[in-house]
Amino acid sequence: MNYPTTFPELSSERLQLRQLSFTDKRTIFKLRSSKEINKLITRNIPKNLNDADSFIQTCLDEFDKGNRIFWAMQLKETNQIIGTIVYHNINAENNYAEIGYELNPDFQNEGFMSEAMNTVLEYGKSILKLKTVEAFTHKNNTASITLLKKHQFILDDDDLFDDNTIFRLDIHQE
Repeated sequence: MNYPTTFPELSSERLQLRQLSFTDKRTIFKLRSSKEINKLITRNIPKNLNDADSFIQTCLDEFDKGNRIFWAMQLKETNQIIGTIVYHNINAENNYAEIGYELNPDFQNEGFMSEAMNTVLEYGKSILKLKTVEAFTHKNNTASITLLKKHQFILDDDDLFDDNTIFRLDIHQE
């Protein structure tokens, strides 16, 4: 695995994928505390901007430790952050990572998450040399399941793990 020494900024047609900064705390707070986004996610929900700051610091620290690459999804046209996408629980020895994502409901069904997923998966394949990417998604999150299937993830384990199913993408390196 080729874990980066500096944060990898990526771009697609409409999106810039960049590292979080503390100036993003209001947006991160809004995303991570959204009732709509969290209805099918189990996680610690920030209660205030200090919690958002702590989360951003954790993302920065985990990148430095080689465990996580957490991108803010920013519209190129307006610089507005509309979501996030992450490789986490990275295991360099096994060329493995989990992928996670969230998108502001105002921007859903416009292809943004699919665009970000394409960009991040290509980076994972060509630069990180990942062999396996897994996604844990709620059994009732049809939008997430549809996204994963579109990107060739297959159901790996339908045994429920806190109402989540596991989807897996095996990447064949040329």
